[in-house]
Amino acid sequence: MENPVFEEAGNQAGIEIWTIENFEPVPFDPKYYGKFYNGDSYIVLKTTEESSSLTHDAHFWLGSKTTQDKKGSAAIWTITLDDMLGGRAVHHREVQGHESSLFLSYFKPAIRYLEGGNESGFNEVQTNAGAEKRLLKLSGCDNMRIEEVAAEASSLTKNHCFILENEHDIFVLMPEGAKATQRRKIISVANKLRDEEHNGRATIEIIDEFSSDEDVNLFFETLGSGSMDELVSDDTSESYTRSDISAVYLYKVLDGDEQELVSMNKPYKQKHLASDAMYILDTGDTGVYIWLGSDLDADVKRKYHEIAGKYLEDKGYPSWVHVTRVSEGAESSTFKQYFHNWDTVRTGGSVRGIISEIDSGYFSGDAEESAAAARTIGKSATARGYMPDQGEGSLTVTRISGDQEDVTDRFQQGTSVLYQSEVYVITYKYQNENEEDAWVVYLWIGSEASDDDKEAGQMLLSQLEEDLEGNVTSVKVPQGKESKHFLSIFKGSLVVLFGSKDDDYQPQNSKKSYEEDQTRLFRVEGTETGVDMRAVQVAEESNVLEDDDVFVLETGSGVYVWNGKDSDPQEQEAALKFVENVVKDKDVTVVEQGDEPEEFWEALGGIPEEKEEPSAWRMVVNRRVTATRTLTAVSVGVAGRVKFEDLDTEFSQQDLSEDGVYILDTGEELYFWQGADVTERVKSSKQEVIKKYIEDDGLDRTVDSAVVVTVKQGAEPRVFKKLFPDWDDGMWSKLSSYEDMKNSTKAANSK
Repeated sequence: MENPVFEEAGNQAGIEIWTIENFEPVPFDPKYYGKFYNGDSYIVLKTTEESSSLTHDAHFWLGSKTTQDKKGSAAIWTITLDDMLGGRAVHHREVQGHESSLFLSYFKPAIRYLEGGNESGFNEVQTNAGAEKRLLKLSGCDNMRIEEVAAEASSLTKNHCFILENEHDIFVLMPEGAKATQRRKIISVANKLRDEEHNGRATIEIIDEFSSDEDVNLFFETLGSGSMDELVSDDTSESYTRSDISAVYLYKVLDGDEQELVSMNKPYKQKHLASDAMYILDTGDTGVYIWLGSDLDADVKRKYHEIAGKYLEDKGYPSWVHVTRVSEGAESSTFKQYFHNWDTVRTGGSVRGIISEIDSGYFSGDAEESAAAARTIGKSATARGYMPDQGEGSLTVTRISGDQEDVTDRFQQGTSVLYQSEVYVITYKYQNENEEDAWVVYLWIGSEASDDDKEAGQMLLSQLEEDLEGNVTSVKVPQGKESKHFLSIFKGSLVVLFGSKDDDYQPQNSKKSYEEDQTRLFRVEGTETGVDMRAVQVAEESNVLEDDDVFVLETGSGVYVWNGKDSDPQEQEAALKFVENVVKDKDVTVVEQGDEPEEFWEALGGIPEEKEEPSAWRMVVNRRVTATRTLTAVSVGVAGRVKFEDLDTEFSQQDLSEDGVYILDTGEELYFWQGADVTERVKSSKQEVIKKYIEDDGLDRTVDSAVVVTVKQGAEPRVFKKLFPDWDDGMWSKLSSYEDMKNSTKAANSK
């Protein structure tokens, strides 16, 4: 079934909207885009051009007072639209008041809800007619929604902004403590109302904590009653109850007379999704996903929205929970991130366009070359782009193992050794791009470090952040998540060993049997000699070996340097240097994969079984590819309650407020950005904010395993700036003050 109104749909980048009238889709007038009537349902198509190809997001939006007929028609016609687009659009079910940040990003500065629907003639507002008294409530701090509420004092709260219109007077009621970005957006909304609905002939008066008693009284006199003292707090939450809000569930749907769900076991893997089946992924964080296999029966595909609705009902979830439909081969990044190493980088397939812009220069049109570049990127380190300099600065190293000890002298030359049982704080000083002194403070946490040492390290890190002030960036680095810059400051000679202060740092192995058998195993990997090479001690077991790595096996009788069949010559060279510096006075035998002597396998417990998981480098690249890049605004109440608000997927520098904090999440690392005017209360809550953010996201990561980079306004590293479409170092100095914004708005009032 096709429909002629969709014939030209999705042919070029942009937004197209249809409303439902008499069960049919009808094009919506573009001049009203962003305004939605609560009695209607809409289809919104966003077409995006990526690398000369078009991708589509199809949303069906359901008003709070829409009818069941309109709901069903919107869902069905969305499927028809997708069929005409080739069946690869991602579907989103949006409910008024609970829209996704992606949907809200289409409509600036705010989405607007209007009373009525097409049956009632839309209750259209007359331009320049002198509006009757109405009160608009602005919800959300960064993603804003506008809805009309009863024009009475009981509608007001301390936590929201309001716009009161009476004839040609527009009052803006600003809550005390509103963030700078919020104030800018609200004034923008008021100006837009004046220009579009009053033809510029209106007077705007802003009521805030700086207003005179006379101005405040005028607002409440116009409203008809009330006072600032009578405003109440509105701390309602849009969350819903689940047994575990951070848990993720995957079900296979068996469609028959009764809908049956088969729970899948973790870890969830791409190969577990059968092409002839339907699955439900319940994330709690980003909503519910419906996955449709390419060979699924067409009739079952078309009724996915009914299956999703029944799932929400059976689970007792509210009807507004976000539902996204994805098809096999066209999965969104947000869907992939919940699976264990979704294999996006495939043998013989090009990876151009799926790696971040930072790495895009490594890719050519040749699939084999692209795959080789992906391997290099995957093996180098996390946070590849975080390179404040080339590691030519100076460093001091503090070791934390029960107490603090300056061990800088042990890192001045030769091999640098870190122990997995300890915590290290490394203060690195360099000259930034403006030839000013700048610092990076690394907190490296060994995989076996104690909680007390982790806490002590965090306290020292916080102290250094305050003491150094100015151009300082702090980075928490869990063992195994070292960034390329971190490795570069050790000149490619870093070694991570078993052992601890308690045993006087004597050589040790995973079985605690080194004194008897003198057996240790080390993985040697990296991409560039003198930059990111490192050796890490691992369990002396054969299943640890990887085809594309080099390993050094120490035994009582000698040392084997094992070259995986796909290993790099530079890694092979680095392994020999490692033996020379760390494992001394033993005969060295180089072994190629497939030519191992019997003694080699005996030391490792026998020949390993064939591996199911992809190589480590491939897992790193896949993680980067499937991770979504998000910007989240953080607020911390006086009582310490932490709230998060996801911002537009197409975020910009202008979304950062100088009096706020934000988390920019790349999947590989979290950037915790602090505005220059952020309160001490929020600053001191950083660890709790990060802990809650990670615990609630439902992803396969923990507080201990996440790389966290703390960034201050005005001292952002280059890699952070590159994550934004445009970055202007002078933006903060160019921003108008709040007082200037108010004066400018007042100056534009009609005379």
